[in-house]
Amino acid sequence: MRFAWLALVAAASTVVASAAPARPNVIIMNTDDHAQWAVGAYGNKEILTPNMDRLAREGMKFTRAFSKPVCSPSRAMTLTGLYSHRVGIPDYIPYGNPIYATNGLPAGTPTIASVLKSVGYTSALIGKWHLGYGEKYYPEHFGFDVAEGHPYAVPGKKYDNFHLMPSIVDGKEVFGFRNKQQTDILTDRAIHFVRQNREKPFFLFYNPFVTHQGYWSTVPDEDLAQYKDKPLTVPDLSRYPEAKMDEAGLRRLMRIYYGSITCADRSLGRLLAVLDELNLTQNTIFIFMADNGMNLGQLALIGKGNASILGAKPPIYRPNMFDRSVIVPFIVRWPGVVKAGATSDAFVSTMDILPTLMAVTGAGTGQNLTLDGRSILPLLKGETAAWRNAYSDTYDMIYLDESHMRMLRTDRWKLVFHFDADGRPQAGVKRHELFDLKNDPEELTNLYGKQSVAETQQQLEAQLRAWIRKELLHDFQ
Repeated sequence: MRFAWLALVAAASTVVASAAPARPNVIIMNTDDHAQWAVGAYGNKEILTPNMDRLAREGMKFTRAFSKPVCSPSRAMTLTGLYSHRVGIPDYIPYGNPIYATNGLPAGTPTIASVLKSVGYTSALIGKWHLGYGEKYYPEHFGFDVAEGHPYAVPGKKYDNFHLMPSIVDGKEVFGFRNKQQTDILTDRAIHFVRQNREKPFFLFYNPFVTHQGYWSTVPDEDLAQYKDKPLTVPDLSRYPEAKMDEAGLRRLMRIYYGSITCADRSLGRLLAVLDELNLTQNTIFIFMADNGMNLGQLALIGKGNASILGAKPPIYRPNMFDRSVIVPFIVRWPGVVKAGATSDAFVSTMDILPTLMAVTGAGTGQNLTLDGRSILPLLKGETAAWRNAYSDTYDMIYLDESHMRMLRTDRWKLVFHFDADGRPQAGVKRHELFDLKNDPEELTNLYGKQSVAETQQQLEAQLRAWIRKELLHDFQ
């Protein structure tokens, strides 16, 4: 029997928005492949992220914010408040050859933009979209009034290569947009949208293409210069004989990666400055987050949930749901509501954003939207509330390699099932995993099947199986 990864929306919880008088502006800045460990506010002493650090000082920093470990499912989850398998996006959406035109967010799916539109918000998507390349998947069909910077398939035209597609910038088709001016231009357009809409409620979803590995060539020289010749700390590759790169090569990559993050941070600073200039800071909820995490040398990997062995050619993929791949930076600033400098260790998810904004704005009242996420408004207000004591999710890697993963993450333990396409347990490096995060936070030692943790494993397996049956409606071997 074919392994079923597409779940029924009926299993989700129903969220009814409560009316709220105040309707603040909303900005979400969503960086790409950005590890939580690569932010100063999260403890990195070598990276330069003064504006991300400022947000953390002025807002609430979440230490256990979960997202999908790859791009498209993450973005689907953020915008819809649903697990991505409910909307048929289990893995990143490849551009194909020619461009795929039948893979994307289903028509009519409610999003943050469409829900906020019902209470008068004007919305913009600036930058990366990655929820479908065909005409029917344009952001404008999902509530966005403005959409700029994402690859654009001109109606009726076929493209043999993703990089040949133009981007729409300021109403014009722009070719060759993947260049060192890209991030600054996108930030210009984001600032233009804020200025144009400052007199009414707006929602800005700003998605720079940095810090994605595929866009490291676009990092401006001024940002790379911040790390020139710096002896940055890198993982010890001598522990991993499978790595095909030396320490000097890894340090060179780390400098580029940090430069890309500093580039994003500089753009964040420009956005914060314009909010200050226009006196919009007090009435703007600003969420800084990433679509997924990143491994760079840890466990000899480079990448996220579909990471590969560092330097291996051809690539040797390692499907995973390591914390470095699924836990992202997540900072919320809302002056007057969120206590400055607060930290939360609660299990939150990017799919909690939509129900939170519904609770804040009253959007969606009467729609009885069925969502998986929960409003984090009580957490933001510092109120005591019953909350998750664990987090479960899926990642179905169907491109590049194949592994159907099911994860349970508790305070101390991480259990990950790996199945093949027919629902059978996999073997080798893709076998089931159990990590004791208290004693092994780097997830180096797989304890699955060890007698010493047999009782714990049995309890966790029962919990994960119950979640799978409830949420995915699938019984596995």
